Amino acid sequence: MRFIDGKFYSILLFISNFFLLNLLWLVMCLPIITIFPATSAMYGVVRQWIIHKDPSIFRPFFHYFKENFKQSIFIEIFWVMIVFFLYVDYTIAQKLAFAQNIILPILFVLGFLLILVTAFLFPTMVHYKVTTKNLLKNTLVLGICYVPISLGICLLTLLIGLILYIFPFSILFIFSIGSYCTYFLCHIAFKKVNLAKGTETQNLIH
Repeated sequence: MRFIDGKFYSILLFISNFFLLNLLWLVMCLPIITIFPATSAMYGVVRQWIIHKDPSIFRPFFHYFKENFKQSIFIEIFWVMIVFFLYVDYTIAQKLAFAQNIILPILFVLGFLLILVTAFLFPTMVHYKVTTKNLLKNTLVLGICYVPISLGICLLTLLIGLILYIFPFSILFIFSIGSYCTYFLCHIAFKKVNLAKGTETQNLIH
């Protein structure tokens, strides 16, 4: 009976941790500009859960939030600029019939590459301590080399969107669960490839 109670408590703690992490992430995303830093912090927490079996939430969250803040903000601005550029070019290409056969395929390729980079971006950011240039390069390499994982993350993102549409109240926990599943998938790739190749091993976080 004591074993059952202990197991039930562990499950209840695990579920409550997802809720608390998700709530913390939502609050830290309210300024909008902090979405990327808050997301990197959330991935840092689930990394602790998966690798170190550490159920802590608040201390590692704010640690990763502060540690990755500048890099996250820079990447967020860069990411928004790329998305805006693709959107504007797509809108223009739609109005220029003679350019659609040339511009649209190029935009499709660039958009697909952006998806591959985004899929691995936050897990890689919290797993390795590298420069922004190496971070973007490594995420692109990972995304291309492990397309099935990238597509799996994309499908997971679509599933999260569908669940949110059907059950709006899931916003209270769905993002933390999604980040947990995403990092779990990325960690499979991390075990197979050494992103420190060409960089000093001291750049690894741990």
